Amino acid sequence: MSPAHTDPLAPDGPRPLLIAHGGGNSPSAAAAALAAGADLLEVDLWLHRGRFEARHERRIRFLPFLVETWYLKRLPSSHFGLEQLLDLAAASGAAVLLDLKDGGRDAAPALRDLLAASEPRPPVVASSQSWNILRALHQAIPGLPLLYSIDVRAKLDLFLAVAERDPLPRGISCRHTLLARPVVEQLRAAGLAVVAWTVDDLDRARELADWGVDGITTHRVAEFRDAFRASP
Repeated sequence: MSPAHTDPLAPDGPRPLLIAHGGGNSPSAAAAALAAGADLLEVDLWLHRGRFEARHERRIRFLPFLVETWYLKRLPSSHFGLEQLLDLAAASGAAVLLDLKDGGRDAAPALRDLLAASEPRPPVVASSQSWNILRALHQAIPGLPLLYSIDVRAKLDLFLAVAERDPLPRGISCRHTLLARPVVEQLRAAGLAVVAWTVDDLDRARELADWGVDGITTHRVAEFRDAFRASP
C-alpha cells in the first residue's frame, strides 16, 4: 500500500504560501530559507545514476563542470541530495516543492522508492515542465500532489483548454507574468491550485495574493512573510 501524502497546498492554511526559490538546492540555502520562515522549500532535481541531485545547473557530459546560462562552475565533490533535504524539512516542519528537471519516466520509480524510505517525511508536492514525468509520477505514486509547470503562453493556453477534462493535476506552477485575475479565478473555481513564480516585487506579490493565488515562489521570503503575516 502506498503511504498517504499530505497536501501542502490544502486550503486550510495561510495564504499565500511562501515558497523559497532554490531553497532546497544546498544545505546553506535550506538553512536560510527555514530561518526566513518559508512554508515550502523549492528544489531543482536532476536524476543522475539513479540518485536525485539538488542543483539548478546542468551537468556537462563527460566533463567535471556544471553549466547555467551565464556561468560555468566545477562539479562539487559531493552533491546535496534529496534524502538530506527531506530530513531537514521534516525536522523543521516545512514542506518541499520538487521541480523535476529530467530523468524521464525513470524519475517516477526512483522518487517513489526514495519517499517510501523516508521517515519521517515532510509534505511534498512535485512539479515539472515535462508533463510526461508528471503522468509517470501519477502512476507510480498515487496521491502525490502534482503541479504542471508553465513557462510560456502556449502551455498555459493548452492547460486551460484541457484542465476540466484532466484529473491529474493539483494545479499549476506558473511564470507570474502569464497570470491575470480571470485566469487565476478560472483555475480556482475549478478547484485547482495556482503557484506564481518567481516574484520578488512586493507590490506584484500583493496583486497576485489579491487575485487568490495559493503560493508565491520568491527569493524574499522574510520580507514577504512580514508583509503578509503581520499581526493585525
